[in-house]
Amino acid sequence: MKRRPIVSICLAVLLIVFSVPSVAQEKAPFSLDWTTFNQSVIDLSGFLDAPAGAGGFIRPAREHLVDKNGKRLRIWGVNLGGPSCFPSHADAEKLADALARLGVNCVRFHGLDSNWGTSSIDRTGGKSSQLDETNLERFDYLFDQLRRRGIYGNLNLNVFRTYGDKDGLPDVDELGLGKWATHFHPRIIELEKKYATDLLNHVNHYTGNRYADEPAVLVVEIVNENSLIEGWINGRLVGKNDNSGDTWSPLPVVYAEELNRQFNGWLSRNYSAEQIAGFRNESSLSDNQPFTLLSPDQFRAVSLDRFKADYQFILMTERSFLSQMKTLIKETIGLKSMLIGDADHSDSINGFPHILNNSIFDYLDGHGYWQHPSIGQLTKVKNDPMVNDPSDSTIVQFARTPMVGKPFVISETNHPYPHRYAVEGFPIAAAYAMLHDWDGIVFHEFGRGVYDHPNAIEKNGWFRLSSDPMKINEMMVSALMWHRGDVKPAKQTIVRTISPSELLANTRVEQWLERPFFDNAFPKTLPLVHRVRWKLSPEPVTQEYPEEPNPADIVSDTNELRWHGADKKRGRVVIDTPNVQAMIGFMRDEQNGNYPGASQLSVDIRNLFAAVVLVSLDDQPIRSSQKMLLFVGDRSANRDLTWEDDFQTVANWGAGPVAIKPVSGKVSLGGLDKGAPLQATVLDSLGQPTDNRCTTYLQDNGWHIQLNNPATMMLLLERASK
Repeated sequence: MKRRPIVSICLAVLLIVFSVPSVAQEKAPFSLDWTTFNQSVIDLSGFLDAPAGAGGFIRPAREHLVDKNGKRLRIWGVNLGGPSCFPSHADAEKLADALARLGVNCVRFHGLDSNWGTSSIDRTGGKSSQLDETNLERFDYLFDQLRRRGIYGNLNLNVFRTYGDKDGLPDVDELGLGKWATHFHPRIIELEKKYATDLLNHVNHYTGNRYADEPAVLVVEIVNENSLIEGWINGRLVGKNDNSGDTWSPLPVVYAEELNRQFNGWLSRNYSAEQIAGFRNESSLSDNQPFTLLSPDQFRAVSLDRFKADYQFILMTERSFLSQMKTLIKETIGLKSMLIGDADHSDSINGFPHILNNSIFDYLDGHGYWQHPSIGQLTKVKNDPMVNDPSDSTIVQFARTPMVGKPFVISETNHPYPHRYAVEGFPIAAAYAMLHDWDGIVFHEFGRGVYDHPNAIEKNGWFRLSSDPMKINEMMVSALMWHRGDVKPAKQTIVRTISPSELLANTRVEQWLERPFFDNAFPKTLPLVHRVRWKLSPEPVTQEYPEEPNPADIVSDTNELRWHGADKKRGRVVIDTPNVQAMIGFMRDEQNGNYPGASQLSVDIRNLFAAVVLVSLDDQPIRSSQKMLLFVGDRSANRDLTWEDDFQTVANWGAGPVAIKPVSGKVSLGGLDKGAPLQATVLDSLGQPTDNRCTTYLQDNGWHIQLNNPATMMLLLERASK
């Protein structure tokens, strides 16, 4: 497909500025007006091949995703959560138009089975076993509108499903989402299979295809963050009625009893009477007493043989469920699209057994957030900048998952609102995902801001993107560099090996101390330098790795990415490539001196914490590009958001409107080819041109842009003729 213009001009310099909250800076209203997005100078829809699926079903080819012609698909997506999957026809068209213009080529439908608001499940009569055909018609229309614009769909089967009192299940109020029980309880598995069968056999009213036969379905996901292994390691399988029915509630007593019944049967089939007698003696059990699965505080107290028995049962039970569902969906239903089981979703434990169980599918998936908020009655977030903690960054968290020979996609990530350093998230994620040559990033979660709540980040909208001008503008600049591949893949790939015995042993150690790689010899910041993959080895292998990077200056092997200053708590990421240059993080060092810039880009701004991203839109190197887009921002939040004295607890969420903290100072472009004077036109919240301009001047062989009123987040820079 011929690429349409990215913007109404040829080149963009995107400057993303993020700042520490400062009492000296005013708040300026800056809501997103989606009704005027068609007037924006930014249009990334030319990167989409419409309609989605025109090149056949997407499939894995070694470590990448390709169509039938071998053309690679690099996913740039968003999640739609729960009722957002069922808009009216008019709203579906607005949403599809906006997502295409943002360069989104995949929507992950996260919560078609939602237990609140609109859902694909008809819950009348106390049952959850029937589809709601009225709501599915609305979903069908949205799916088709996205498909027509070149946007693929990712169908999640089990996310928010709860159960009714006529579903044939005990203690449904205690069960909640039934995490962990989804893997072993016969009736729940039966209901899961029925839902998968009904949904994938459903014929879309507008495409005329079963979803199982639809090439615009990129992938189907079986469960969402439902790992039996994770539940066991975290002590959630012991059996407890906590009367909450919460997402992460422990397994209710009656379900734990069923799991232990299966465990005792498995022991009798796989261990000799003598071995079982030894286990009984070790646990001081009489001949008639059944075994119960070990709790985490017993892992290191029992013999290795007993621990291995429990471990193998948990591992095999999870694998059996995933294999059952794979057989049903691929062979019985006949799904032609890709299929995955679950995401690696908790770097605080040994997730490698779970990753290995999911390696039977088409690709591997990962979830990870920077400082996910505590979202009970109060919202609390730590509010630490990720640039100050490279070894625990989301990039390092994700780098543990990819295996040799398997594509890898991030299907959930964000710096959740109202994190004060949230602006660092998007460009860092995009840049380092390109360094690793991963196959996709899907941000969580877009929300309904295009047609609802346009002036405020709605209450408890921790993940909402579509009401947050800072994140939407970050999406645009990051999508541009992502689709063009402006950051080179790393030159070297480090392959780690893990044996079955190490998988077992690493499940038994103190989890938090060994995370995320469970390999003391492996430098945690190495994924900021090289690509990293792992593979299974029959026996342990002693490996030698490159030396640990200098914590003061971690440089990629391409020399295009640099993470420095974190050792002094003045961290900053620098991107320096021909087509994109950026500075993300603290703008001054520990002595309050300005950090050096990139090849053509430098800043002198009053905001202590900032990022600057400079992107060419005409596929020319920055030094010779003629037109640029400058995004400037500090942070965005509801104007009346307030914090408690700890600056971690939200005192008042606020009702809006959304406001930004304006950025003041100077941005400089040096080393540009000679040309016409530089002009800077102020843009509105979605890139719509205004009549206002910022001051520009030539001095010391460089062009300088003075950031001043009116408050804005973006400027259009043009080398215009006099």
